[in-house]
Amino acid sequence: MQRIPLAEYAAKRHAGTAEKLGMSQGSLSKAIREGRSIFVIVSDDGKLSALEEKPFPGQRRRSLANRYTNNNPAGSDSSCSEVPVVPSSTGKGK
Repeated sequence: MQRIPLAEYAAKRHAGTAEKLGMSQGSLSKAIREGRSIFVIVSDDGKLSALEEKPFPGQRRRSLANRYTNNNPAGSDSSCSEVPVVPSSTGKGK
């Protein structure tokens, strides 16, 4: 039995590896791109299976935590000057 990292096993043959593992080529490529800790297990009779290692209990990978530090809905850093906000009611009588 051999245990090989998914990215190493699937190098230059994503479609064939995905088919053997029963998944789409897109999902295999995404798993590799995101750096997931997945290993292909090649049994002595040649059958493939895959195993993903995850931190316990449910800790997120550091690369994902750093990826989403920009919460600006426009998708870019806030580089515009600050606009003063004037309340519509000042609480003063007319």
